[in-house]
Amino acid sequence: PRLPPGPRPPASPTPTGDARASSCAMAVAVAAAPPWAAAPGQRLGDAEELLSGRGTYAECGAVYAALAGEVQKCGPNDTTLEVAPNRGESGGTVPEVGAVVVVRVVRMTLERAECVIVAVGDTALAEKFRGVIRKQDVRFFEVDKVSMVECFRVGDFVRAQVLALGDIRSYVLSTALSDNLGVILARSAAGGVLEPISWHYMKCSITGEKEKRKVAKPAS
Repeated sequence: PRLPPGPRPPASPTPTGDARASSCAMAVAVAAAPPWAAAPGQRLGDAEELLSGRGTYAECGAVYAALAGEVQKCGPNDTTLEVAPNRGESGGTVPEVGAVVVVRVVRMTLERAECVIVAVGDTALAEKFRGVIRKQDVRFFEVDKVSMVECFRVGDFVRAQVLALGDIRSYVLSTALSDNLGVILARSAAGGVLEPISWHYMKCSITGEKEKRKVAKPAS
């Protein structure tokens, strides 16, 4: 004989809208807890609450990833965000405070030389970073007499040292911290390569004319 059907198990309660929202919020919080993977240009957090560290930059009130890698929190109270580059990927090098960099001057004003950082030490950069050499950071002595157009020209390659991190992926640079800092490669108005002949002058390889520059000590 066929047995009568047993009692049905109680139906699982359907989650309410508040419960679903709470569950989603928890999932997002877990996903956003460092470390997590980030892509270049990805927004990582609010610049009012977090500081920009290595591999990141601050722009328009937010902190962004400057390269692909793993986001980590560090510093006091975990308030600094850093991005560690993925293993085996190029372009992971970023300028840091104290690093010696090679830059190309792209714009000149009476008070500053705006640059693009092309290398950190001997490592060429795949990412674009901007830098600025201010008038007061060209040399230590007679700063009030510094003329920017007598130190650098657009197109010059300059060896400099990173003084500080700026906003919008920009770095504050100096050529005053060492004799090895200054113009390392330049061309004259005639298009010839300029060769260093003193701390303040370089000579055109075509015309022999001298042009003023803040010259770096030649590598021995």
